[in-house]
Amino acid sequence: MNGADKQSDVPDARDTSKDDAFDQARASWGFPAFARDFPRHPDLDALVVAFANGDYAFVRAHAPKLSATADDYAVKSAAELLEARTKPDSAAKILVLLALALLVYLTVFWVGHCGG
Repeated sequence: MNGADKQSDVPDARDTSKDDAFDQARASWGFPAFARDFPRHPDLDALVVAFANGDYAFVRAHAPKLSATADDYAVKSAAELLEARTKPDSAAKILVLLALALLVYLTVFWVGHCGG
């Protein structure tokens, strides 16, 4: 076995480990149901594995790049969907702001009526 044989084996091992990571993520209970029908693409698989593992920063950083460079429309739309799923819901933002406003109001009311 010479050095050329060892070098040719390395990419295969890396590809296999990426496939294994995707298959393990897909078999886990945390795999997103909406991603089950995504097309297989190496970069998209990495994004899905990161999403399933909770690495949303990785998804937010790499999904726009993939959607901009992907030739396949299905890969592009899947990357856009993954990116959209990492952003907070607008209704949640409104509810948090309402809760903060209520907290401020109750604090001012308490200090004005009971705290002095």
